[in-house]
Amino acid sequence: MTFWRGVARFFCANPTSLEAIDDLCDYLMACRRQDPDYSLDGRTLGSLNRRMHEWHRDMAAIERIEAMRQRARWRGEQAALADAAWQGSPLLDWEWTPSSKEAKARSERFVVRQLKQAEDLVMESRAMRHCVSSYAAKCIAGHASIWSLRRCTKDQIDRLLTIEVNEQDRAVQIRGLANRLAHAHERSVPERWAKARGISLQ
Repeated sequence: MTFWRGVARFFCANPTSLEAIDDLCDYLMACRRQDPDYSLDGRTLGSLNRRMHEWHRDMAAIERIEAMRQRARWRGEQAALADAAWQGSPLLDWEWTPSSKEAKARSERFVVRQLKQAEDLVMESRAMRHCVSSYAAKCIAGHASIWSLRRCTKDQIDRLLTIEVNEQDRAVQIRGLANRLAHAHERSVPERWAKARGISLQ
């Protein structure tokens, strides 16, 4: 209730149309579902509108991917799964905890996780500022799998690299923020993962 009183005060201080307020409230409800501590502190009407439009684009992308997945199920191209995931690669997710000597932070660990749901793919695309969500059709058809390398510490989780693996278990793309190539010093963790899972690096 306190949050929505703050929202009312925000719109009193930043007047806009009722239609815009309705749209923004839908977005704010989604933000609160994802993060119960979400706050309007320090936000402007302009920044809120930008974020809302990004959210609408993400939701539209998720719907498109879900439609592709459903079509593939109807055609019998993938197993009928109870949840919203596609079948994906049979390779398992992977995790590595550096030794206390190697670790750069307390409780540091690295995780490589396969993205097998529309929302995960779109969120990776948004966070890393690249177009990996456009690879959904390849993933659903089983021609590729997309993996996210993340560094986890006690306080936060950072996305480091996005990896595309083809049907022959070869990593054909390793990309960082804004679609840049992986730096040489970033390759040690993907190399460990590749060795553990029998993947060929490019």
